[in-house]
Amino acid sequence: MFKQKRIYLDYAAATPVRKGVFSAMKPYFSNLFANPGGIHKEGVEAKQVIEEARRAISRLLKTRAGNVIFTSGGTEANNLAILGTLEAKHAVGTPWEEMEVITTALEHPSVLKVMDVLKSRGITVQYAPVDTEGYIVLSEFSKLLSPKTVLVTIAYANSETGVVQPIKKITHAVRTSETKAIVHIDASQAPLWLPCQMDSLGADLMTLDGGKCYGPKGVGALVYQGDVQLASQLHGGGQESGFRAGTENTPLIVGFSEALRIAQQSWEERSIRVRVLRDLLEEKLLAALPEAVVNGGKERLANNVNISLPGFDTEYAVITLDAKGIAASTRSACGGADGSGSHVVRAITGDDARANATLRFTLGEETKKTDIGRVVSVLKEHIEMMRKSLT
Repeated sequence: MFKQKRIYLDYAAATPVRKGVFSAMKPYFSNLFANPGGIHKEGVEAKQVIEEARRAISRLLKTRAGNVIFTSGGTEANNLAILGTLEAKHAVGTPWEEMEVITTALEHPSVLKVMDVLKSRGITVQYAPVDTEGYIVLSEFSKLLSPKTVLVTIAYANSETGVVQPIKKITHAVRTSETKAIVHIDASQAPLWLPCQMDSLGADLMTLDGGKCYGPKGVGALVYQGDVQLASQLHGGGQESGFRAGTENTPLIVGFSEALRIAQQSWEERSIRVRVLRDLLEEKLLAALPEAVVNGGKERLANNVNISLPGFDTEYAVITLDAKGIAASTRSACGGADGSGSHVVRAITGDDARANATLRFTLGEETKKTDIGRVVSVLKEHIEMMRKSLT
């Protein structure tokens, strides 16, 4: 009996490891396995491999090699960027109560949860207004900047709607204001689809995640430029120039470096090709489902389609799609399954019905045109069945 191949459309949550990336990693699991902290030949060789990966990433992102800090992924990098910046400021005498941070209500949980920690310490957290498509209102953002602003932390591209923020305009607003704030961007979703050169973006700190760009999970980086002071969040050995204690994971770092190289070298061609399929999927979904409304504006990641189907149980729809061989999601995988809906869609629309009925399809390099028709057909059949049951 012919078994239909599954269709995976949750690439924002995880990407597979490329064959070439896996091949680059393999020697460092069993053959060249030594601890990079060792002073013997094997340890020195492992350390050299890590430093070459660091140099390769720094060249790619237009920063100094010493400004690449390897982490366990995007969540750790975000925590280090935010808590590290503020704790370093506090250590040299700035009271918590005299610090302000600007972010948005659209951020990933690894940023929003840290905001709760900051507030508990007495730090003021300002949430920049966003419009109904999810873009920061620059005029209102600029009004929030003050001499007390220590940090601005904003996602380059949103993990749910794929909306791409105007980072260059945001950093320009910060630089031309009276504040001396550090600008941190979470670029975990960006490398496959957007340029990530720090000199062009103008950010001071940037988060990256290997598991989002056809690299291994469990590795990422916090990259910085300029005179950024950070307090370590992990205490132990002096690895990563004292910023991140713990034995470096040589194979994962090698894989991350190679995946990032491929992602950035071909982001533009990839975006053009996948956007055609993304637009086709969106067009067919809107034609097949009269209730559907797109979340996010036109300037979003080339692989992202996020819709709401108000009045329908989209978690049930995801389960149905899964049973039919299609993997999709309702929101960020890190958002949990608490039934509260999408905090991103709720923030940009103020509409609980839309926030509680989201569907996110994120395409990858493997997505084919034939996949689009099958996805729309299965979802349309399910929604028609649900519509009948509601009448």
